[in-house]
Amino acid sequence: MKRFFKIILCFFCIMAFNCDDDDDTISLGLLAQHRGIYINDFYTAGILGNSVLEDNLIDWIDVNDFTDVYLYNIGAALGDGLDNDLRIFVDKAHDAMPYLRVSFISAGFGDSFTEIEHYHDGRRDSRPDGILSEIEFWNSGMDYASNYAPWIDKVNDLKFTPPPGETVPLNPGVTRQFYIGKIKDPGLPPSLTIAKELVTHHDEIFLTNYHTDAWELSSSTAENSIVNKLNLLSQAGMELNKEVNIVILFNVNQTSASPEIWDYFSTTGMNNEFEDAYVEWFNDYDASTDITNKAYLNIKGFGIYRYTDAILARP
Repeated sequence: MKRFFKIILCFFCIMAFNCDDDDDTISLGLLAQHRGIYINDFYTAGILGNSVLEDNLIDWIDVNDFTDVYLYNIGAALGDGLDNDLRIFVDKAHDAMPYLRVSFISAGFGDSFTEIEHYHDGRRDSRPDGILSEIEFWNSGMDYASNYAPWIDKVNDLKFTPPPGETVPLNPGVTRQFYIGKIKDPGLPPSLTIAKELVTHHDEIFLTNYHTDAWELSSSTAENSIVNKLNLLSQAGMELNKEVNIVILFNVNQTSASPEIWDYFSTTGMNNEFEDAYVEWFNDYDASTDITNKAYLNIKGFGIYRYTDAILARP
């Protein structure tokens, strides 16, 4: 009976997109298929291995209707011997919210990724649903060929290559998730060649959408604007005849050098649900004539950067 009244109530507030619950179900009327949150302090704040903090995190994720979590510092946690703690958390998250997808964030193809590979080697279950890049190859001191392409090779191995003596890959269902700020090498213009590489190897591409009033589609046509990034990826998709799955990132990090929209979500500010920004943005995107070849873009949803600020905005 309680669930019946909750469903009826949610039907009345579908258009407001504010039917959060805490019963391991998704609220009715939500637009985004992918609703993610970066858990930036998962290890550094002692959440991992602390059952109370883990439960609090999962409850908050549930209440706010997130479908995806991206966990930082996994390589460090595994390097410190928390393999079993991580397994327990992944199982707990999946048990509490069967639809929840857990991604490990990877900062490169060195020791951190080796730890993730070892975790896969030792597990037949409790593996991550996604591996998400945190490699800013467009910044000074990096480039795509040296810093990103080898990482993609590593992720592809997990997804497609059986280990010696095995007949199936380590994690054939893993989602390859690419966080992208700029589709270019440092000092060079945006690159269709890089865009095609990303589209070829991706399962989801996370695009930064960090600007003032980010819930609106920016009209900027600067070379690294969201419109230009979408156009470059849609062109790559068209030339490769491949659908490009896009996740739009919103920034709420109040200490960030980039523009953020913490007040848009804050209960003491504009008091919008996390999905509201995506709904407004998507409506602008849908109406826009500045973005070409939309048939090759699948805008799956959004991600929020980051948890420590998001929970302050909506405790």
